[in-house]
Amino acid sequence: MGDTEEYFPRGGKKPTVTYFKPSSNFLGAAEKGERKKKKPKKNRDPDDGYLSDETKKDFDHSYKNCSSRLTYKTIKQGVLILGRVSQVHETKVTVALPGKMTGTVMACHISEPYNKLLEAYVNDQTDKVKELSEMFRPGQYVMLKVLEVENMKLMLSMMPQHINSGRSHSDLSKGDLLQAAVVSVEDHGYLMDLGIPNTRPFLPKKHVNTEVELDVGVLTWCCVKSVDASPDNSIVKLSNELSAIQRCAPRPRPALQLLPGMALDFTVHKPLDNGIEGHVLNETTAYIQRDHVDKVKGKKPALGQKIRARVLYVVPIRKTPFLTMKDIFATTYPDLREEQKLKDGEIVEEAQVIKIMGRSVHFKLGPGCIGAMSLKSIQVDENLADEDIVAKSYPVGSCHKVRVISYNLCDYSYSVSDQSALLTEKYFSLEQLTVGDLVSGTVTLVADDHILVNVGRVRGYVPYTHMSDAGMFVDPKKASASKLAKKKFKEGQEVNARVLLVDLEARKLLLTLKPSLLAPDLPILKSYEEAEVGKSYTGCIRVTRDYVLVVFFNNVMALVPRHYVTKDPIDNIRDAFHPGQIVNCTIIRVSPEDKKMVASFTTPPFTASQPREKREKRKAQSEITDDHEVPKKRRKSIDGEIEVTDTKKKKKKLEKNATEEEVTEPKQKKKDKSKEQENESASDHIETDVNDEDNEEETNASYEMEVTLSTQDYELMDLSNCNDIKRCKKRSASLLKCIKARNMKIKRIEQKLAKIEAKGLNAKNKVYHTAMHADMLVVQERKNKLLDTLKSVKDKIRELSTQKKMKKAVKESIAEGDEDNKTELDGNKEKKRKKKEEAIEDDVNKKDGEKKKKRKKSEIQVVESLEPVLEAPSAKDFWSTTATYVNNEVNDDEDLSSSDDEQKEQPKKKRKKLTVAEKLAKVRDEEERVRDMERRAIESEAQPRSSEQFERALLANPDCSQLWIAYMAFHLQATEIDKARAVGRKALSTISFREEREKLNVWIAMLNVEHRFGTQESQQKTLEEALQMNEPFTVHSKLLDIYVETSKQQELVSLVDLMMRKYKRQPDAYIQAGGACYKLGLVDKARQVMQKAISILEKKEHVSVLVQFALLERLSGSRERAEALFEQVLAVYPQRVDVLSAYVDMLVKGGDVEQVRQVMDRMTSQKLPARKMKIVYKKWIEVEEKIGDQEQVERIRQRALEYVEKAQF
Repeated sequence: MGDTEEYFPRGGKKPTVTYFKPSSNFLGAAEKGERKKKKPKKNRDPDDGYLSDETKKDFDHSYKNCSSRLTYKTIKQGVLILGRVSQVHETKVTVALPGKMTGTVMACHISEPYNKLLEAYVNDQTDKVKELSEMFRPGQYVMLKVLEVENMKLMLSMMPQHINSGRSHSDLSKGDLLQAAVVSVEDHGYLMDLGIPNTRPFLPKKHVNTEVELDVGVLTWCCVKSVDASPDNSIVKLSNELSAIQRCAPRPRPALQLLPGMALDFTVHKPLDNGIEGHVLNETTAYIQRDHVDKVKGKKPALGQKIRARVLYVVPIRKTPFLTMKDIFATTYPDLREEQKLKDGEIVEEAQVIKIMGRSVHFKLGPGCIGAMSLKSIQVDENLADEDIVAKSYPVGSCHKVRVISYNLCDYSYSVSDQSALLTEKYFSLEQLTVGDLVSGTVTLVADDHILVNVGRVRGYVPYTHMSDAGMFVDPKKASASKLAKKKFKEGQEVNARVLLVDLEARKLLLTLKPSLLAPDLPILKSYEEAEVGKSYTGCIRVTRDYVLVVFFNNVMALVPRHYVTKDPIDNIRDAFHPGQIVNCTIIRVSPEDKKMVASFTTPPFTASQPREKREKRKAQSEITDDHEVPKKRRKSIDGEIEVTDTKKKKKKLEKNATEEEVTEPKQKKKDKSKEQENESASDHIETDVNDEDNEEETNASYEMEVTLSTQDYELMDLSNCNDIKRCKKRSASLLKCIKARNMKIKRIEQKLAKIEAKGLNAKNKVYHTAMHADMLVVQERKNKLLDTLKSVKDKIRELSTQKKMKKAVKESIAEGDEDNKTELDGNKEKKRKKKEEAIEDDVNKKDGEKKKKRKKSEIQVVESLEPVLEAPSAKDFWSTTATYVNNEVNDDEDLSSSDDEQKEQPKKKRKKLTVAEKLAKVRDEEERVRDMERRAIESEAQPRSSEQFERALLANPDCSQLWIAYMAFHLQATEIDKARAVGRKALSTISFREEREKLNVWIAMLNVEHRFGTQESQQKTLEEALQMNEPFTVHSKLLDIYVETSKQQELVSLVDLMMRKYKRQPDAYIQAGGACYKLGLVDKARQVMQKAISILEKKEHVSVLVQFALLERLSGSRERAEALFEQVLAVYPQRVDVLSAYVDMLVKGGDVEQVRQVMDRMTSQKLPARKMKIVYKKWIEVEEKIGDQEQVERIRQRALEYVEKAQF
């Protein structure tokens, strides 16, 4: 019985060697069973006293100390600990800690320079702040300090001021490992912040790890390379190269503070079941837990061996350091995909039990994969307090089916479970869910405005608008909010839901409980690409204003304009619709590239070809009645989209039909006119922007309409059947009638505009005023097309008539007839006919007694640019035509000429009896003179010369930035700077928002005006507005050119520094900045820009940058430096034949023939691929041919042939 009492005691004594294997099991490889059996035999003599009472007490004490790691209960405020980044959010970083703990680091606890940067960003003093996702990556090791401990929530800090608090500058020495923050970026390195007062740390660029993107506020591990100490301060030189961090180790000294990550020499003293006990520094006892043990050079650590380990943390009170043997600085950023071989939720069919220790069962899940299962989750009938009994359910070596719950980054092990509920769970991670899935979940939290639902192991969020089909309807009679959530749902309740949104980046799951969206056959719209025009989808209202915004699955949204909301007009859309309401809408338009969509509540589903057919079948009378409603404004969608509504198309069609009736049925013209005048203002539906400030810009932007012509107009413009003079004359008369109808239309619109302007423009009639202007432009454009056709008809009549007359003239000249008399008679007849046509045309185009010059202007098309609208052919083109065409032109000019000179020349022709050759020579000179006069007249008429002409031209073409800029220059010539500014502002509000290039031109013109004539405040204000409305890089690039033109060196240097900080990853920024510095003679600054580009840009971009700077050096006069840059690039990249070509072209341009030959000779003597060698020889031959040395060309060709013969292909 005594033996029984000794080996089976009561009271929960610590397990003896019967269960927990001795040190040989821990240090021996579990995978190699043979060695495991042999080692106890070899080590039997040293372990003779292992079971003695005294030794057993020591073993139990060491085992207990090794098990006393940090937990949520033992961790205290102020503890320094090594952690790994788990997740990076927008404003915080989640960190994994040893012992399966997690903590949170807020953005304000990263570094002091980062806090200052955030403060400057909030105060609009800087444009960009580096995101946390750009500063940290999952798996990255960081040094942390515990700020607050609240239950199982840890608030941590990475700030060097917190980590190194209490240290002085005299404590630093060579080999110390620190975590530093970048204060500023200098030309030769970085000023750092260690959080230690009276220190001046500096990180040279030659000691920088290129994998780390350093910027202001970024944290990085640094090793102290040298310390220049003085009583007052210390100058510290740092390095963050990976090799330096791996080698660095602190010098032993009294009162050395053990910081996380510090490398120490650890002497193995005693192996334990849960780790290793050893000593560091001055016989300080330290422990390495089992999860952090690793092999040393492929072998297990032996007793008495010195190994390199790094500090994890120091347990407070007892001051016991815990270390890790893992090589945490093997790479800059660990590869988690390689490290975590098993994903969360993955099932392991045969997990082998290797140990029962520390209230958990340890499994071998695969090669290098260890998992632990807590005894709390084991479902057995035995008493869990006795580990021997648990061992009966999980004997060592047995296999079980388990599922991976999570991976512990700091413990390098997996948490697993064998519970049947977890093994059969369908959804274990967010990646397993897709938008539109029907799922079942359990309510875990019920709040007033949301519900949390667990779908498997994933937590989903249900907003208030998706709790029921009713949505978020607020009863105005009740002051309090609805208690629907707490009335309808209870914690633990099972519910059916559907996945609305899966955001993998933010790790968010959005669900809906609306019964209408849970139908199995519901069509799911989860992307703009899947949307079909004409198909109906079920969605949920998100916003109700003067428009309705409907959201579908995966955050796909559609805009429903006001006129598509209801068939009958309503005063307030919010009275009929509310957020969360279920609606069915038909897709009208989709733009997948812009992620924009327009839908309708009133349009029934249709196929893509149906709407056009239906619109064509409608009659003008029904359109008039349909459009007879109060005009409404449409607000701009959140994406800033402005759509042209169908009512505007109806209005266009109405105008077209009305015009057809005016031309074809003159008797019914007056009746149709009266109807059209009554309904014209009612049919002007104009879409405006959400912001009322931009009404002028919105109105102009919404009138980008196509000029449509009626079927009759197209028939009149078709001249294929006008083969004789008679048909051409009939067509000319029809065209004149149609043009007259267009002029009547324009006159009516002008009268209406005059009436509105006489009353004064206000918020109500401004819309109609703009609409009528647009209508007038459309009608004017149609009239211009018809005028062009009329001109073509006239040309055809002249051509046919002259051909007919020339045939007669040729016959009479052969018969020695009187050719001149007949030609003169025919010319007089033709003049009479032309006078009649011109009289009719004058009658048509006269407006209130306008002169003939105005009629000519109406025939010219709308000016689209400041260049001549018409291009008259040259004399060469004229005389290259056939003889028949020349004769026709001769007779044409004789017939149509009304000048006195030509009338005087005609009788001379009769008397002198000029031959055909003399006539042709004379007419040739006259034709060229007339064409020159016509070209000059057209150019003078096309270029506006007064404010009225500019206004008229801009009314016809409001989106032409060239016209606006010319208008600004017109005012600047008269020193009217304020008027020029006003024109620029008006241009920005008038030009369509789609014409981004045109608006940019106006912004650049305004910047030019301000930098030449404005003040510092006006310059800054205009620049800020231009940066907000355009691409900042483009604006800054144009601003460089402005500073160069105005020779502002100081401002240019400031702008170059800003661009270096803001666009440091764009090679074009350095090239443009360097070019601007060279142009102003700032050679040293330009060279600094080049050095900065080489230090920051990637290596693959160095060549192009160096080549451009070499060319710029050549232009600035520094030939030797340019050649040195090219030689340096070719020495490193000899196969870059494009660089060689640029180098040779530069030398040829400078006339350095000998240098060219030396370079080419050297390059052809190198061993290059045959394809590249062919390019080099070809380039050399081209250069020599330009130089003109034929002997050298032959020598090069012979040398190329020798290369081909020697080369082995």
